[in-house]
Amino acid sequence: MDIETKIKEDMRSLGCDSDTKVSLAYFLYIHLVDEKLMYDTEYCYNKDIDTLYIMARPSKNEKINIYVPVMTSEDISMDFINKLQENLCTVETGPSVNLAFIEGDSTTVIYTFTKDLVERPAAEKVVEQKRRDERRSFINSELKKNKNTILNTALNGGYVDDDDCEVLS
Repeated sequence: MDIETKIKEDMRSLGCDSDTKVSLAYFLYIHLVDEKLMYDTEYCYNKDIDTLYIMARPSKNEKINIYVPVMTSEDISMDFINKLQENLCTVETGPSVNLAFIEGDSTTVIYTFTKDLVERPAAEKVVEQKRRDERRSFINSELKKNKNTILNTALNGGYVDDDDCEVLS
């Protein structure tokens, strides 16, 4: 029995009955092992969402990532991606799922989808925040520039001009 047949039978034994899904997962598995040289590569099946996927580490020290094979002709929705994230992501893998889009000529393009990314703020808020940051930066630089003078004045009791004081009754 050759390796391809063995791996595909192994994938079927996990519970996947679709020849297309098994072929895509096999192709992605070989791509990640032979071309991307990933570590701890293994194929898995989630029966709740009927999905064969691959788990692998890009390097020995990185966290394990999830790779889901998808034909380029398939329509992918945000609901589909959310369903994958809800069912496949764990504390160990983090909130990201990698979709491996596979073309008929074996071209493979991998996109990462991360759950709960923050939406971009409105342009006015960005400008306002930038102004605040610039003002803070200016004040900090002035404080650093005059640090010694401020410290010496504070330690020596300072000098207050009577014109600068207001007497409160």
